[in-house]
Amino acid sequence: MAARGTSGPRGWGIGVPPLRQCFTVKIGLEENVVRNADGQVLKTPVDIAQVEEKARIWDTGGRGSGVPPAIALDESGEPTFLHVLSEDDLKTHTYYYVRRESGQWTQTAICGSNHQWNSGHLARDGLGVLHAYIIAGEGYLESSGEMDRHGGGRIEEWISSDRGKSWTKRRDLAPKGMLYAGWRFNNVQPVTRPDGTAIEGMLLFYGWKDEHSASAKAFLLHEVQP
Repeated sequence: MAARGTSGPRGWGIGVPPLRQCFTVKIGLEENVVRNADGQVLKTPVDIAQVEEKARIWDTGGRGSGVPPAIALDESGEPTFLHVLSEDDLKTHTYYYVRRESGQWTQTAICGSNHQWNSGHLARDGLGVLHAYIIAGEGYLESSGEMDRHGGGRIEEWISSDRGKSWTKRRDLAPKGMLYAGWRFNNVQPVTRPDGTAIEGMLLFYGWKDEHSASAKAFLLHEVQP
């Protein structure tokens, strides 16, 4: 299995080598260099040996995930991450907030999730409150359906006002009412401006009802900001 990764704001990216650990690097497009979180330049092309030695932020002890973490910058412009990860077995999953404190990478559990392919979004508002938009459900979503086998559930918003040390569920965000009874949702993403910054109060995600359908409907959440 190949390593997986995703890009984030201001050149930060994160990767998840197969079921072992998380690492992060920053790509300087103007300088044409790759650095680790401490600013150390890595030799390119970057290989697994280098990132394991110089860019590892979390050795997960063999636990795995189907999707790379979401990235948000803290008040100092440093990367923080929202990551769904398996626990003692492959049917138990937890969302974690990952950040660096006093030079050490730290993880805090937020809440449980029902599938390794659930994809969320992490944001920090103008008051410094962290918002984690996650996918949750009861038990493990085990299905052979074309959509369900890639995760899905209800959308929840969790917040932290103490820089990620503790988290509280704020609300459910999935569409409600009889029209959407039995639907599942996944892949919460921000709406961004041309410069890549997220627009507060706007989120994109998709949902479906028929687990055997090969398609889903797109949703735009637009909340008017005061």
